[in-house]
Amino acid sequence: MVPCFDECGCFCGGNAGSFDKSIAVETNFEFKLYDVTHAGIHWYTDKSMDDSGLDGVTFAEKEGVYILWHKNDYCPEHDLFHMKGLYVGKGDAGKRLRHHWKTKNTAEEMLIYFTFFPCENRKAKYIEQLLLDIYDLPLNTGTETLCAYFTQFEVD
Repeated sequence: MVPCFDECGCFCGGNAGSFDKSIAVETNFEFKLYDVTHAGIHWYTDKSMDDSGLDGVTFAEKEGVYILWHKNDYCPEHDLFHMKGLYVGKGDAGKRLRHHWKTKNTAEEMLIYFTFFPCENRKAKYIEQLLLDIYDLPLNTGTETLCAYFTQFEVD
């Protein structure tokens, strides 16, 4: 079994190989899954706890791909947090995230992290569809686990 990402040798059941291979074979995009999963990391709270905290979040570019994450484990050996992908979407991230806060039940997770990878709509469509094809997210069909490891700095 291959570790999820190079920075941690731990195994969570998923890896970036399928995504990175497809990007390399099917496109001339010069990025990897790591770039998508570690771009613009922020968080918001579930509506049962408090206001979302999204009002102060702004993006230099509105369009791109966003991923909602749940922090579900910690690797003390590598000082990294294991993040499990919950949802992937594209479009105007600020608007879409505020809509998710209002409509999605995230009371169990309480704190939702998200990443935002800015890119033009054509690339966002491809990235979103590839993520949906490969990874098993609670509201999507795929077979692999979408996960990432974030540092303490990234989750603060």
